[in-house]
Amino acid sequence: MNTFLELFLSVWLYLILGIGILNGVFLYRNRKTWSLQRKLTSLAVIILVLHVWEEWRIPGGFFYLYNQGSYCYPMNQLTDMLTNLIGIVLGSIVALAWGGNTVSSIAVMFISLFEIVVHCGILMLRTQGLFEGTGVSVYYDPGMVTALLGFLPVTIGFLYSFVKQRPRWKEWVFGIIALLIVIQTNVILPEEIFKDEETPYAFTDKGYYAQFDVTFPNDPSEGTETEEGL
Repeated sequence: MNTFLELFLSVWLYLILGIGILNGVFLYRNRKTWSLQRKLTSLAVIILVLHVWEEWRIPGGFFYLYNQGSYCYPMNQLTDMLTNLIGIVLGSIVALAWGGNTVSSIAVMFISLFEIVVHCGILMLRTQGLFEGTGVSVYYDPGMVTALLGFLPVTIGFLYSFVKQRPRWKEWVFGIIALLIVIQTNVILPEEIFKDEETPYAFTDKGYYAQFDVTFPNDPSEGTETEEGL
């Protein structure tokens, strides 16, 4: 295991927490001068920070559902860290340095909508399937609370701004293209490059799912006690 990466993986959640606080400070100081779309972009970054904390630590265990029990494949600590860190830094640059525009706002709105659909739709269906026949009813997955209480209001806010502004069709096209580029570079590419069934960056704590006496299909422990704690 790379010593630097091991150290960075132990502190990066606190790094993004600092970035989130920085966004909050700038958002508050510029609340009267920033456009609604710029405010919403900065707010989306703050929500993403909280979203990552919900997926990783409070209560954590998102990987266990995503990987259907595997602690390292296809998602591992390195791939998910890269996905979220790049997204948070990029969003902060757009909001704080660049100032954002309609095209970037359209991309951020669709990313927010994507999180809602994933956590409240796709992953809930997967959850129901994995718990089927166990006698356990689960209507939550790590990340759902911040998706509903954070990304949903942000999405509505963007839609409201677009109704008033009426973006041109070219802006919608470029916004969707920007969205696809972000998904490719931030989500798909890190996982494709660094997914490894023998990775030293496996997760070790099932988080939310540790409370259930249910083992998902790809869990290598097959019901045995699993080491906990990151």
